[in-house]
Order: sequence, then C-alpha cells, then structure tokens
Amino acid sequence: MRQFDGNRNKRLVVWREKEVWTGCYGRWRGRVAAVLTSTLILTACGGGGGSSSDDGQPAVPQADISGVIQIEARTRSDSDTAADFLFREADDNTGAPQDLPSPSLLGGYLSTGAGSYSQNFSYYTDRNDHYRLSLEEGQSVYVQSFAPENSGFAATPTATVTLSLNGSKIRQVPLTPTTAASVSPNAGASRQIYDLNIDAVAGGPFRYVVSVSSASAAVASPRFTYPTSEFTPDEAVITMAAPAQVSALASVLPASTSARSVGGGVWLVRRDAQSAQSASTESSIRTQTLEWIRSLRSTPGVVAAEPNYHYHAMAISPDTNPLYSQQWNYPLINLPNAWQAVGNPGQNVRVAVLDTGLFSSSPSTPSDWHPDIDDGNANGTNVALPGTGYSDFVTGDIDIDGVPGRDYNPANPGNGRSDATAFHGTHVAGIVAALDNNLGGIGVAPMATVMPIRVLGRDGVGSLSDIIAAIDAMTALDTASRPDVINLSLGSDANSDQLKAAIQRAIDSDIIVVAAAGNQGTSEPVYPAAFPNMIAVGAVDAGRQRASYSSFGTWLDLVAPGGDASRDGNNDGQGDVIISTWGSDSGGVFTPAYAGIQGTSMAAPHVSGVLALMRQQNSGLRQRDILARLQNGDLTDPLGNSEEYGAGLINALKAVDNAANGSISSFVTASPAALQFSGSVTSQQVDLAVVPSQDTDTVLPSITSGTAPSWLDVSIASRSGDKRTLTATITDENAAKQAEISIDYVDADSNAKTLLIPVNVQLGDEPALRNAGRHFVLLVTPDDKRETVAQASMVAQNGQYTFAFDDVPQGEYFLVAGTDMDNDGFICQSGEACAEYPTNGLPQPITKGDEPISGISLTTSFARSSAAGASLSDVPPGGYSRQPTVSERSLREDGRP
Repeated sequence: MRQFDGNRNKRLVVWREKEVWTGCYGRWRGRVAAVLTSTLILTACGGGGGSSSDDGQPAVPQADISGVIQIEARTRSDSDTAADFLFREADDNTGAPQDLPSPSLLGGYLSTGAGSYSQNFSYYTDRNDHYRLSLEEGQSVYVQSFAPENSGFAATPTATVTLSLNGSKIRQVPLTPTTAASVSPNAGASRQIYDLNIDAVAGGPFRYVVSVSSASAAVASPRFTYPTSEFTPDEAVITMAAPAQVSALASVLPASTSARSVGGGVWLVRRDAQSAQSASTESSIRTQTLEWIRSLRSTPGVVAAEPNYHYHAMAISPDTNPLYSQQWNYPLINLPNAWQAVGNPGQNVRVAVLDTGLFSSSPSTPSDWHPDIDDGNANGTNVALPGTGYSDFVTGDIDIDGVPGRDYNPANPGNGRSDATAFHGTHVAGIVAALDNNLGGIGVAPMATVMPIRVLGRDGVGSLSDIIAAIDAMTALDTASRPDVINLSLGSDANSDQLKAAIQRAIDSDIIVVAAAGNQGTSEPVYPAAFPNMIAVGAVDAGRQRASYSSFGTWLDLVAPGGDASRDGNNDGQGDVIISTWGSDSGGVFTPAYAGIQGTSMAAPHVSGVLALMRQQNSGLRQRDILARLQNGDLTDPLGNSEEYGAGLINALKAVDNAANGSISSFVTASPAALQFSGSVTSQQVDLAVVPSQDTDTVLPSITSGTAPSWLDVSIASRSGDKRTLTATITDENAAKQAEISIDYVDADSNAKTLLIPVNVQLGDEPALRNAGRHFVLLVTPDDKRETVAQASMVAQNGQYTFAFDDVPQGEYFLVAGTDMDNDGFICQSGEACAEYPTNGLPQPITKGDEPISGISLTTSFARSSAAGASLSDVPPGGYSRQPTVSERSLREDGRP
C-alpha cells in the first residue's frame, strides 16, 4: 500500500529576509532571490550565517536572544497559503493532492479572489485545496474555518468539504466560520485511501484547520481558539482560606474594594470606580481587571480569585410549534416503555432547574405557573420553592416586580422578544416534568417536582457569583427540601475552579448535577459540562446523528435528543426540534404557550428526567454511580466515536432497569483507557483495576488476556495487590494499525465479561517531516499595547525553527511566534499555528539584561490550551501584529499586490 507521510519534495523560490524593528531597522533593505531544494532558516539582523552544525541544523551565532521552536507531533501545513504566495513558495495542491498522515493536524488558507487588506498586506486567489490520506471506521475529519478578524469583509466566507473514495463522493458538507464540518468513512470501512477537498465557494479569504482523529476514542480533540470568556469588569469572585479568616476580609482587601458574601466562604468583590485606572477601550478594561485579579490571587488569605464570568443559556433559534405528536424525542430514548416499567414516573423526586425562571401568567408573584407544569393543586407536588432562602439569584437586572437583586420569586420576567432565551427555563422545565394532563406535551418524569431557580437574566446571561450562590443555596437545604438532581442548561468557556468546587459541594451532598455540553459545534470545552465531576450531555437529531451545533470531545459523557431544525432525521416532514412549554409576553400580557427549540439545553433535561426516574427506583444513587454506569455502558445505546457521542444515547428503559437492580456489578477498568503507540514508541503499559474495589480479591485473579492482533504481543502481570499491569509490544510495525484487544474476566456474580481496550497506532511521524508553515517570530512589549519590537521570518528545517535576535535593548519582552496564513498582518489568530514563551496561551515576559539569552525552547501548534482561561490569559483576541516584510514593502514600491 502506498504510504502518505505528508512530506512533499519541491523546489522553492525563497526571498531571503533579515530584518529587525525599533533599533536596527534599515540595516537590511535588499532581498536576494535563491532557488533552493531545501528550506531556509532566516534570522533577524545580525544572525543567520550559512554554516551548519553537526546535526544538520544551521549554526546559530552568539545572539542576544536565541532558541528553537519545536513543532507539535503530526502537524502539517497547507502548501499554498497566502504567505506562501507572498514569498513565492506556493506549491499548488489543487490538482496533485498533498499527502497527510493519519491522524494529523493541518492549517490552511483559501480565497475566491485576490486583493488587499491594507496598504501593506494582501491576499491571493486559492479556490481549492486537495489532500489525500488513509482512513478507517472510527476516524473522522473535522474542519473549522476562521475569517480574518481585521479585514473588514462584510461577506461571510463559505466553502464545502468533500470526502471521496476512488473518485466517488462519500460525504459533502458546508463550511462557514460558524458551522464546522465533519466527515468520516462509512460504517464498517476498512483502512483505505481517501481524497479530501476543501473548496471556497463565496466570500473573502479565510483560514481553516483540519483535524484528523484517531480511531481510538481515547484521543482528545483539539481546540483552535483561546478562551475569551466574558466577565463583568472590576468584579471578582474569591474564596477565603478558612471561615476564621472571613472576618479578616476587610483587612486583606484594599479599602477601595467592596465585598458581598455569596456563601460557602465565597465572596463577590468589586472595585470602586475611583480605584480602577482610566481605560479608554474595552480591551484595556479587560486587561486592568485581569491584572487586579492576579494581585488578589497573591493576597494573604485568598485561596482562589477569578473574574465574575458570564454564563449563557444553551439554546438555538426557537420555532413555535405546539403539536404533541411531534415529540419524536421520547420514543428515540425508549421512554414510553420506561414509563410502563416505573409507574408514577418521577414521583417524590425533585429536579432543580437553574435557568431563566419559570413562566407565570402573573409574574409579579410566585404563582400561576404554566398550566402544563403546575396543575394548581395546593399539594405543591408539581412546583416547589425553597421554604427559606431565595429562588431568584439574579443580581444584574430588575424583575417585573420592580425589585432589584435577589428575592423569593423565580417567575420569568420575559424580555419582549421571541428569541431562544425568552422562556428558556420554562422549556427546560417542561422537558423534565411537564404533566400528563392532555394540555400539550409531556415531560420525561411527569410526576417529578420542579424547583425553578432563576440564575439567568432577561438576556439569558448569568454571572459566576449568582450561579455559585444558587448551587450553594440548594446544597444548604435540609434533606427533605434539597433537590435530587440539578439541571444546568447553561455554559461558558470560563474554566472556573470555584464553580467546580461549588458543584462538588452539591455532589458531596448527594445531589446529581447535569450540564449541557454547549452549542459551539467544536471540541472546545464548555463549562461546567467539561468539569471532570460533571455529567455532560451532547445533542442528537431524530436520526441519532450528532446535531451540527453540538459540542463534543473526550469530556462528553453521553447524548440525548436536542434537535436540529436543519434536519429531518425521522422523515416526518418536519425539522427535528424539541417541543416543550413556553410563554408569550406580547404587549405585557403573559400567556402560556409551546415552542420548538434546538440545543444541548434541550438534551440535558432529557438526562435529568431519566436520572429522576432512576433516583425514584434507587434513592441511594449518587453522581459517582451514574458516571461509573455510563462508563460501563449500562445506561446508553452506543452510537459511535465517543468524542462525538460519549457513552452513547440515553436509553430510559435500560437506565431504569439498571437502577432497579440496586447496585452495579463489578467490572474491570484500564488506566489509561487505551494503548497509545506514537512516533517510535512500540511498547506501552496500562493498569487494570476492579470497580468497586471491595470485589478486587474475587475478580482480579480471573483476569486473562483475550484476543489481540497478530502484530501485538500482550502479557499481564501482577503489579500490586489491587492491580494488574498489562504490557503490549508491537512486533511488526509494518502491520500495525488501529485495533483493539480484549481482556476476559469473571465478575463477583460469576458472570463472564470482556473489557475491550482500543489500540491507537500513530507510528512513523518522523520529527523531520513536521511543518507548521512559515513562522514570524516577534519580540513584543508586555504592556496592553503589544507593540512589535523585533521580527524574523523563517520556514521549518528538519521539523523545527531556529531563531536569533541581535542588538536587543535591555528590558522585558513577550516572545511569540506563529503563522500568518491569510497574510492579514497578524499571527496567532484562531486557526493559525502559535508558540508563546513559556507556554501557549500563558505568555510570560523574558528579561533581557547584560548577558545573552540562549537555549530558549518553545512549541508551536494549531491547537490551543483550555488552561489559558483559568490562568487569566490575556492573549490579544485578534492576534499579534507583525510588521510588513522587506518583500511586502518592495512589492508595494513596485506596484505589485
């Protein structure tokens, strides 16, 4: 079989550049054309002689600042980006496809036309990119596109992504900056060679990233943007070290700061207006707030400090439709059979819906709820409010009752619009527990009690401090009033440790907590769903396919019906939306209604409702039990790649039957969950353990090696009294491919069972073949202006970049490098490779003193770290501005684009 390693031999015409800014500008003004058969390392003024070191790398002379940029494994670059056109290096891959390794990560560029962004920066026509790669069942090709942030183009760039086999089209899907594309081989396909075409259809230039997954479900999906979480300026949420120190809060915080207790040792602190420095732009205000919070983190007695992040309702585009017959979502999860098995489904179980509140026909008082959620009986078994404490935690707007801040009335005040957030909480509550009263729809657990808790305002946005306060208030209730399940159909890209801690406090109080996975349609983590202690729910349509908007990743636990209005997966002639309770506030008159919505906000309450049915059968079920049963496949029907579907689609009957058993059967787990062979690594180990641990002595001795491919040697040995160690070694690298091995054992009930462990093979990615495209290396001022002080540009040689700067004045600098694939004058934008010292997403200044700084090592990647959000990253959202190169200035002088 032909091998595709992504290494294309080609002759390049390279413009050799040596330049530096602010200090030695003008020392190199010419350009020398050279025809090369290999790539060229370029340095800033004063560096870059022609000699080589013993290992084949160009010798780096003594320089003020120098180092090497490594390239992340399996990274490749489109061979004809706009930067390639600029430097006369473009190798057209329209006709002759560019070979990619599989898995791989690639950055690219396309444009339907040519033109200029500004005086110095241009874009070039490139309508098609053609790639070739090997794929098998279980692998997927994910493409995300990004428009130039600073271009001013009004037209949205649109494209198509096509996967073909032997000239026959397998999949073709649209691609826009707001709609990612995912294509994959047919079910049951063996490893074959596929063609991947990405075609620009309309609009201006755009960047894109192609991520080719492994067939192993254990490989994480990358994200391609830095978190830019929204938060309230000059506010922070902090946790004090211990209750004894809470009284000392005033002494550890500046006098110009006010504080309000959120509960559980958590405080919302606010800087007074005069204490905040004057800032003229939103970016400056953001930077000042982050700097202030960094100082709070170093304040004695403060354990944690974070911005007061905003969390949004997870719903999309409502389509009002009251037809009960269109509740296709319930048969899809085997719910009618579960109702028959349970009897009185959901009775005596409480589900708290933390959302926008609940519809009321007289919202100035906490009563007159939607008639399909509350039958009006005095027994209060349909809707329950905490006997003491607040039900409305929103502090950011004024309710319809005219009372600002928190109160006891969770009625949704409406917003006068028919958007997806207007009565979002009412829709979610109806999915959980709409009554079986023939008025309209019916909920998953129609006899459960809904606890409406308002944490999102009129615009569907809530603050971190309000959400934490509400969760802690639910946790603090007595056992008889405390919810069994909390549903969080809300999210943000803000990775808040304090929100995670509040959720853990609820979990420790025996509350099960469920969250929507998000509607970004990418693998970028959405919180709180992506917290490891959460039950994260993605969305499918009526055809059991992942909804186009549904976020995914290794952090996803399972999926449920969320709808997709653009599809008709069950061929009923209607778009696949979820029908549930709604409201209208037209003209200030509140009228109950129904609506069809799509979103992971709709998927999460399906799971919350099923968990209510399970809790009804077994009141002892806890969060850890649910997660263990999901891992064991006890609650779901598997659908495919776990990155897209988690453990699969919730099966209500299967889940209820499992809960009625009273306890989980013992099973064997592997850590890590898959064997990973990459680069030159041909031997790996995993630990095998028994869950629950009390069954270890019974189950562990029965573990034996089952089936394995002929090219893999597998052995199992004792490591300690409670574990076994499995060692797997590849004996034939040419035959190695994606596979799985089986481990046989007998559980504590004498049932024969099998554990399947995926085998992920990524051998042969020689470091020298890695290429992330032409890189610009910048020294940047560490203030909020981010001015470029020095610049060099270079291409990869032997799988890395070598840089050196001379004549660098003493001072502090950010050291950053990245691609400018669309040639708009900015590097490190979403969809571009980026390296920042010392860690991507968390740049820290380097200090240049009297002595040179050498041996600096960075790593460039098209992926972005989600840790940047929790670490108060302040990476410029529009990227770092580079200076026009000698070529660009000269071309402009010559009148050429």
